[in-house]
Amino acid sequence: MRKSALMAFRAPAERILDLVGQEPLEMIELGCNTALLGLHIAGRLPRAQVTGFDEVAELIEVAEENLALAIWANAEVDMEVEKSSLHRLPVPDSCADIVFSFSSMHRWKHPVETLKEASRICRPNGTVVLCDSNRHADEGFITFILQFVKESGDHFMRQLQAAYTKAEAKALLLEAGLDDWYVIEEDLGLIMSSRPLNG
Repeated sequence: MRKSALMAFRAPAERILDLVGQEPLEMIELGCNTALLGLHIAGRLPRAQVTGFDEVAELIEVAEENLALAIWANAEVDMEVEKSSLHRLPVPDSCADIVFSFSSMHRWKHPVETLKEASRICRPNGTVVLCDSNRHADEGFITFILQFVKESGDHFMRQLQAAYTKAEAKALLLEAGLDDWYVIEEDLGLIMSSRPLNG
């Protein structure tokens, strides 16, 4: 799984890294899954502190194993993970420069409240960028991915069917009072952000 995730993480990682300036950063990952994306970003940004939250205890266990492996391998990462409700995070207002998520929004228990939390914890000059699958993705992209995931095809399709469409994402943002945020469709993905993104 660690190896197969690398290709999927490339585009979201570069998108997040494009947001980074020269100052030290506080970054929060919502729905950190197994923490592979957060670890990659923390490894690329030695001056950043990354905190990952997830609601699923089993995912946090794997995330902690991945973090331990990174430390054992002498990787210079400043990251921690914690089990928490995503719609009630144990952090103060305006504490993060970048709030990000990848491939977890479709399983958020309280999406509107979690979007409000993302806005609450992000500093006024910071950025929230949330990436997930797009249920209305082009069939050509879906067929292409299914060639590579093989035995994981059923899991991929279940995730895709649980994901939001662009219209549904806009409706969630409207309900959260964040109707000035942006929703972009890209290949298989759906990106929600608090400000325009490059590329």
